[in-house]
Amino acid sequence: MPQQTAHVNQPYEIELVGPEHAIRADQVPFQAAFTHESGRSMTVLGFWDGERRYLARIAPPLNGRWTWRTTSDAAELDDQSGEFTAVPAEPDESRAAHGVVRVNSRFHFAHEDGTPFRPVGATVYNWIHQDEPLRTETVASLSEAGLNKLRFMVFPQAGGYVEHVPELMPFEKTADGWDVGRPSIEFFRRLDSLVADLGNHGIEADVLIFDAYDRGVFGLNELTEEQDAAYLRYLVARLGAYPNVWWSLCNEFDQMTDRPAERWTRAGELLAEIDAHDHLRSIHNWIELYDYNQPWVTHASIQNGFATEALGRASLYRDVYGKPVVLDEIKYEGDCPERWGQLSGQELVDRFWITTSSGCYASHGESFVTESGSLHIVEGGRLRGESPVRLGFLREVLEGLNVPGLDPIDKWDDPACVVGTPREQYLVYLGREAPAEWTFRLPQGHSGDRLEVGDDFAVEIIDTWNMTRTPAPETFTLTEVQRNDAYATDNAPLSLPEGEAIALLITRAAA
Repeated sequence: MPQQTAHVNQPYEIELVGPEHAIRADQVPFQAAFTHESGRSMTVLGFWDGERRYLARIAPPLNGRWTWRTTSDAAELDDQSGEFTAVPAEPDESRAAHGVVRVNSRFHFAHEDGTPFRPVGATVYNWIHQDEPLRTETVASLSEAGLNKLRFMVFPQAGGYVEHVPELMPFEKTADGWDVGRPSIEFFRRLDSLVADLGNHGIEADVLIFDAYDRGVFGLNELTEEQDAAYLRYLVARLGAYPNVWWSLCNEFDQMTDRPAERWTRAGELLAEIDAHDHLRSIHNWIELYDYNQPWVTHASIQNGFATEALGRASLYRDVYGKPVVLDEIKYEGDCPERWGQLSGQELVDRFWITTSSGCYASHGESFVTESGSLHIVEGGRLRGESPVRLGFLREVLEGLNVPGLDPIDKWDDPACVVGTPREQYLVYLGREAPAEWTFRLPQGHSGDRLEVGDDFAVEIIDTWNMTRTPAPETFTLTEVQRNDAYATDNAPLSLPEGEAIALLITRAAA
């Protein structure tokens, strides 16, 4: 008997028996229209899962009764129907019960149920292509560190530092290349389970759909645009119901020099059209920035280490695109000889706080050379660096905010690059070497509430490296409010641990 109860924001699956001869996966075998008792509806693509087994998956976003009905050119799959009741997730599923992450407050993120999501991400390109125990160790280590987003490739990477060639590939191989119409069911079932495992550990799966690093080794970079579309439909049908999925069309897309920008745009538009769950969508650059103003793009996924070296640089991307900005590649902590892989832990943590203080987000990676001769960003396993636990600490700070996100307060002329929400909460990052004291000052915002004389603020001293949070011994009260700045002149300067990496979290006291 098919299951009659589903959990809200969790994958629910219907299973059908198809024709004796399998429908090729480069065709859509059927569609399933799901309708909630309120009238809200979602239509998802069905997919072949081996032999005569066909599935459709949905993550019902609402409690209550849902009905479904299929349409198909195959008589066995057409006009099938059923119903189920969606109920709240069980307590042990609470990590993923908040639902799909989407854009919130223009430059930030929140789950389906409104719970803010503060990405502090990681990158392990070839993670799903490794043997055990590396796959399990990768997830466990990321979870222990407190990182909550993982970027990885569906297609295997080739080239430098890639020491492992996977036996399991995504499609059947023919004399003419890869047959996208015959996906490897074993491969995609493994992908399903790994995405689900990430979700069970509270980690978003940032899926890199196409691969710029084939180097002609596997030939998966030689798919036609029609094959790309068939693969996209199959991938979205399989993974779309997992609430922890993000889509990224490609990592360093501009390394695939034979593909014009228009082809990427058409792929992105198709992705947006077929994903009934409306997951986040982007594409990542090497040298040439993609036009993130394209309507199909939900957020900018950018490689630029230089933008994270000093306050005020990364925030310019917000002005250009008007969307959340995730600096998904800002160089790595590690010991490899490449210039992008030699950061110390202190340098990488500093870049994360700079990015945060620019109203943006960032992703971590490690380029320590492993026993196999590979790198952690390639194969995964246990994290080795000093930065991960400190980035988990940053995430704790972000998740404790009482505002939707951190935005530049006065982006035109504030030398301190203070971020936050005017008259509510602020973050001031003083860098890797704080002064001995800090004189209370806040910039006036260009929007939002204006600061007023008599406003009281509590200050928390955050040591970003030693991971301590110390409340200031007194409340600061504004006594002087000018057009662009406000001061607490009756308060003495705040003493700081000179020379340490310090940020200040400033929160208006309740009236």
